[in-house]
Amino acid sequence: MKQSSYRIRNSFLSNIIFRFLILFFLGASATGANLSAAPILPSADVIRLSPSSPVENISSKMEYRYRGYQFRHCKPETISSLHQLEWHHNTGNVLRLKRSQSGNWLRFRLANDGKEQLHRTLALLWLNVPDAELCSVDSKGNFEAGFAGYDLDPIWNDFISPLPHFNIRLEPKEERTFYLYVLSNEDINYPVRLLSEDDYMVIVRLRSVLFLSVGFVLFLAFGYNLYLYFKSRKILFLTLPLHLTAVAATLYFLHGKEFASIVGNENNLFRHNYFLFLGITHIVFFFYLAAWNKENSGVVYRSPFFWLVCIAGILYPLIPLYQFWYDHRILVLVLNYGCMLFYFGKTHISSIRNNTVYEMFFISVWGIFLLLDLYKTIFHFDFYPYNRMAVFGVLYYLPPLTVFVSLLSREILRRKEEEGSNRKTHLSSLDIKDFVAKIESLLEKEKIYLTKSLKEEHMAKELGITIHQLSELINTEFKTNFPSLINQYRVEEAKVLLNEFPDENTTEIGAKAGFSSRSAFYLEFKKLTGTNPNSYRKESSGKRV
Repeated sequence: MKQSSYRIRNSFLSNIIFRFLILFFLGASATGANLSAAPILPSADVIRLSPSSPVENISSKMEYRYRGYQFRHCKPETISSLHQLEWHHNTGNVLRLKRSQSGNWLRFRLANDGKEQLHRTLALLWLNVPDAELCSVDSKGNFEAGFAGYDLDPIWNDFISPLPHFNIRLEPKEERTFYLYVLSNEDINYPVRLLSEDDYMVIVRLRSVLFLSVGFVLFLAFGYNLYLYFKSRKILFLTLPLHLTAVAATLYFLHGKEFASIVGNENNLFRHNYFLFLGITHIVFFFYLAAWNKENSGVVYRSPFFWLVCIAGILYPLIPLYQFWYDHRILVLVLNYGCMLFYFGKTHISSIRNNTVYEMFFISVWGIFLLLDLYKTIFHFDFYPYNRMAVFGVLYYLPPLTVFVSLLSREILRRKEEEGSNRKTHLSSLDIKDFVAKIESLLEKEKIYLTKSLKEEHMAKELGITIHQLSELINTEFKTNFPSLINQYRVEEAKVLLNEFPDENTTEIGAKAGFSSRSAFYLEFKKLTGTNPNSYRKESSGKRV
């Protein structure tokens, strides 16, 4: 969005809110937006503090500038110049404004109503801020400046970066205006809190415990899945922890340590690393879907379109690199997430149909994750304001997701293997090789598939076995089901007829091949060959010429 349109929109919203307050709260005019050039904020916007003041979100009491960005960094002359500029009230409990390449200026006013010196910590609740500075002039005329950035605390920088924060000291009865300079890599969309030093240290400890806990759970899950892989040689137990690790890396570089502080802040993709890791996670998720589908004897992963959608994950990193993709990011989001949900349903359809407790719980666990992940993506695409659930929901949910899908996937596959073993006992009285040969004879020599409306009981009667035994034979020996097997032979027959009778109507060809309707013929033909009968005939005739 252009800067001018953003300014007009916010100015319009500010005027609406201001008029609304005047209409319904006649005595509250002092709380409206003050756009004058006065160096001191209105008294209603002064944040009054005492030793017993609780943690406070001061976002709604801050002002911002979106014009005149020639001033950079905290200097005495900068404050003098900033006094003369136009300021605008932030609305809402989240500081939300467009990023400026040269940095954004904010201001707020604090007052110490107590009789003792007061210490507070100002914290920006977001990481992707390579430079932040806080400056002011105290009651004695002394200039003060504090700095926060990637290299603020070397102890934390190795593993978890500190949130940008500043220590503020106010003398008894002192009232002071503070100017905050923020050089952000993203549009500003987060709250700013004023809290005691003890409260800030609680946040520090909680962040460390959270990331250590998530890391420990992931480590155990990775080891467990690796053990299952070496025991069973199922590729699923490699793709599952790979996907969980990709999700964890995405969250770590959003909330644990900024990616740009490691690889540099020059590349726009590294400054907006969420899109890079979102693309990686998308691709790895399709690896997991393919492995799960294969373990359940499905054929979805064999579709070229499945892998085309998988590769479409590379569209995400293009969003911060090219304006065209940024302007159309909603289309990328709808396309990729729509296909993810569609193929998740197709590859897990057997679990949905079985409706067992384990499998329904398994589907529910994945479903909650996909919804939370979509919620977070909408926020990072700048379509939704800051919300704690949108920002941290997936992070809090990652440990239970990791535990449940690791344990449940193994249990579900184990139960299916046991059911498969039990089903084979129904065929114990049959000579399986003999009946497989009979089925092939009915299909290849007698061409039983040419019979319209052929049903499973018809073939079972020809073979002298039950429908259940026939179904088991086709499932275990031909790796498909009865309708799919019959349609495969019908399509092959139709391909031969299309070449032998180039002038005959395709509908008649489909009928001769055993299809009961033109729509069924076209649907199955396209499904198995990737093209329609007419196109196939033209391509075949061209090759013969």
